[in-house]
Amino acid sequence: MMTKQTLAWIGLAAALAVGEAFAAPYVVQKNGKRMEGIAIRALQNGDINLTTLKGIQTFPKGSYVQAVADKPAEFDRAVAALRAGKHDDAIKLLGKIITDYRLLNWDIEASKLLPQALLAKGDAEGAVAAYNKLFALAPDLKKTNADAAWGMRQAMLAAKQYPALVRELDAVAASGSRPDAARAQIMRGDIQVAQNNLEQAALDFLRTAILFIDVKDPAIQGEAHLKAAQALEALRDPRAKDLYRRLVEKFPSAPQAAQAQAKL
Repeated sequence: MMTKQTLAWIGLAAALAVGEAFAAPYVVQKNGKRMEGIAIRALQNGDINLTTLKGIQTFPKGSYVQAVADKPAEFDRAVAALRAGKHDDAIKLLGKIITDYRLLNWDIEASKLLPQALLAKGDAEGAVAAYNKLFALAPDLKKTNADAAWGMRQAMLAAKQYPALVRELDAVAASGSRPDAARAQIMRGDIQVAQNNLEQAALDFLRTAILFIDVKDPAIQGEAHLKAAQALEALRDPRAKDLYRRLVEKFPSAPQAAQAQAKL
């Protein structure tokens, strides 16, 4: 049974709800302690105000490692709009979340989706800018979130930012990860395809298929083999058939296997 004090604080939380993220929010302090509340607000100076049943507690900027609000209803609507191809609607909703939920976790989650919506709309340069803003918000994501990192590189490719992308791929290749280096080599081929340099593209794709044979990921091998075969086919090179066949026989679980099978 709720006390009058509890009801009073719930009423206060409802009154504060306009323009704020609220409902089951929490703050994680540097010592790992998690404090839950009934309303949360990020101040312009980076401080966090967490409303609890005992009152408002302020966490100064730098004293917490994470502040999280309850998921905004706009987020699911944005996801639905993105899936339905309603890119303008998704972009508008995601932009609002980024603004309204600054420092409250959902700004980062929305920032992960915004460049995807922009790229799907055809705004590749806007997508690159959105990814750069995402990595400014959460620098570790470029290392820990492969989807975001490779999404940015795909946006750079679409935006024809080739010199900057090559430098990015050089850094990836030097990172020590064989799967990432293989993906980087494939994207080098994509750059050549985009510039209609099919012979060089075929060589780049073949380098992945041959030099990164130790990378067992069927998706990576499937992409390398399929793109190499497609480039050779465009060059009217009969070896394209051999690569299609190799893909089907050696990597039958690859997402590209059915497409290769159709060429045999």
